Amino acid sequence: MKLDKYLQLFSEERLDYFLSTLSVTNRTPSYYVNWEKVERETKRFELELNTLNYLVGKENIYDEALALFQKQPELLKAVPSLIASREKALDILTIDEEDTMRFEQINFSKVDTNRIVDYVDFMEQAGLLHFLQNQAQRSLVDYVYGVETGLDSNARKNRSGTTMEMILEQHVAKLAKQYQLEWKAQATAQFIKENWQIEVPVDKSKRRFDVAIYSKKQHKVWLIETNYYGGGGSKLKAVAGEFTELSQFVTTSKDNVAFIWVTDGQGWKTAHLPLSEAFGHMTNIFNLHMLKENFLSDLLKK
Repeated sequence: MKLDKYLQLFSEERLDYFLSTLSVTNRTPSYYVNWEKVERETKRFELELNTLNYLVGKENIYDEALALFQKQPELLKAVPSLIASREKALDILTIDEEDTMRFEQINFSKVDTNRIVDYVDFMEQAGLLHFLQNQAQRSLVDYVYGVETGLDSNARKNRSGTTMEMILEQHVAKLAKQYQLEWKAQATAQFIKENWQIEVPVDKSKRRFDVAIYSKKQHKVWLIETNYYGGGGSKLKAVAGEFTELSQFVTTSKDNVAFIWVTDGQGWKTAHLPLSEAFGHMTNIFNLHMLKENFLSDLLKK
């Protein structure tokens, strides 16, 4: 289907086409692991980890650890990486033999040299000393590299939106070059006013649009927001409402401003009603298939 034909359809027909062409994934190969982040996080404590190799395989490891950290307390800053924790100040619940519960905090970011015993007790109770004594290999740097890779995989759900932004930016860069257009990622209303002399009403003072495209010939701006929802949930109703309101808000500008929403994911099949309402108010709702079919290209040529 071409854009012109799509725009002539009734809103429910456009919605049906949108739902029938949703992608099964937006996961590019780079989605799976952010190796740059893994390497950066591992190197943060590379020196400390190499020093902590001293504890690997030690027979009397509790006393060895206590002596080591008393001499070099700053080594404790590497401990959260060894137990796969992004948090550095850990709130801990301990329960003694008499079933008495006690809450405390162990701060590995700002090491308290008066509590070295507490730090080592925590490492023992967390199983870390046992691991260092019996399971760890010589290189804790290599071990943490693996830990960081696993931690990074937990961030994948947050990368779907970032991946959509990357896909959109790559697509827009190509079209901007082709049609002599200017564009900006994460554009603010202030940037658009200062650089393109177009007023964009915003609902939030810090609102950043994923992509803004400017045509000097038409003196027109297209504002694009993008996201991806592989799963359903109540959030989708709020999202559809938010972008419907945003579209109506920014297009009240006295200047030539258009709004485009690029969204995708099988999750939208669970949110037919709120999406139907969005299609009733917005014309330019596209998915990845529509980008592939040159919907955005044809819109920018108009």
